[in-house]
Amino acid sequence: MRLREKLTVEEKIAIALELIKRERTLDEIRERYRVSHTTAYKLRNLFLAGGRRALSRGEYGEGRNLEARVKAIEDRLAGAGAGVNSSGGGRGRTGVRVRATTASEM
Repeated sequence: MRLREKLTVEEKIAIALELIKRERTLDEIRERYRVSHTTAYKLRNLFLAGGRRALSRGEYGEGRNLEARVKAIEDRLAGAGAGVNSSGGGRGRTGVRVRATTASEM
């Protein structure tokens, strides 16, 4: 229905919320945003699915997961630094090439 113009993220959210709130009819929403009924309902369904996914992870699910991943990477990097040989280069326990740096190089 729209002529080559794409919906902004804000418009997509507004359409989804307006359908959920039911303060306007579908025809009013379609006319205002110039979208088909299929597009309007797809946006609503995507919006609801995203909310379900976010709530199923728990209150802080993603943040805690990222913190744990960062800590694991830091621990691996700290362990890899201990595996450097005295020649200034080598491979750590992870198989990643590690080069020792001196204070003057920093």
